[in-house]
Amino acid sequence: MKIKKNKDKKIYVIGHLNPDTDSICSAIVYANFLKHLHKHDVVAARAGELNSETKFVLKKWGVKTPQKLSDATGKNIIIVDHNEIDQAVKNIRQSNILEIIDHHRIGDVESIHPIPFENEPRGATAAIIADRYSWHRVTINRKMAALMLSALISDTLLLKSPTTTVKDRVLARKLAKIARVNIEKYGKELLNSGCDLVNHSANKIILTDFKTYRKGTKKVGVGQIPVIGFTKIMKKKEIILKELNRLMKKNNYEALFLIATDVVDVESHLFYAGNEEKIKKLFHKKIIKLDKIDGGYMYLKKIVSRKKQVQPKVLELLNC
Repeated sequence: MKIKKNKDKKIYVIGHLNPDTDSICSAIVYANFLKHLHKHDVVAARAGELNSETKFVLKKWGVKTPQKLSDATGKNIIIVDHNEIDQAVKNIRQSNILEIIDHHRIGDVESIHPIPFENEPRGATAAIIADRYSWHRVTINRKMAALMLSALISDTLLLKSPTTTVKDRVLARKLAKIARVNIEKYGKELLNSGCDLVNHSANKIILTDFKTYRKGTKKVGVGQIPVIGFTKIMKKKEIILKELNRLMKKNNYEALFLIATDVVDVESHLFYAGNEEKIKKLFHKKIIKLDKIDGGYMYLKKIVSRKKQVQPKVLELLNC
């Protein structure tokens, strides 16, 4: 695979704004892959601050935090784990996009020239990159295996999400063997590390893992927070709903959502701000309201995947 790039410039492999574990680990393992295969000057980068789960992963495996790239203007860019303008690093349109590897819906990122664009329905982008290592016979060492496995565990909630494929399960066993970890034990430790976010402000709870989806002039936003049990998040339901409404009005969203997902019991509560009648028709669930506060929340049994179970319904609001 040959990659065109601006002369004498680095290549930055970078995920989305508000990066999660898959976004960061995919950037690191793909940069490592390209260095081994092509000997390019490749840099793993990040578009935002790390969450607590990702910090845990990098610290546990002794991996340096990718450098922060705040502006893509004039840079050679490889995009991983997203392909939408609203989720990309600033001025992505002014960059030289070389390649995209993703496992989400196809969005609106554009390139000047034809580029490699791999989009596969897998549990994590890192799983797609792991296949590249195998195809090109690049050795997956313990550290790289651990990062790939961490991304897969994080994005699939320990392989329980409906986004998990048969290939992902086979790959997880292979990576766990190389990393020398027990999947269940390590997976629970990893997921637990990300559940402290509930102790922060409503603004941080909503925006730490937040994605915007746009169609024309309309846009919706969906945040997600991992929790263990709903007791703590429910104590904050009033301030969360108020903050959802504030952010929606301030930034002209059609609607805003926060999915609070119990990583142990694999279930969620969905908080929302927006047109109640339209949202009620999308989910067909009982809505719980609070006095004098717009919006509300609903219980979603066995719903854990933003990408596969919530996003498709939410995107229908863009067609209304």
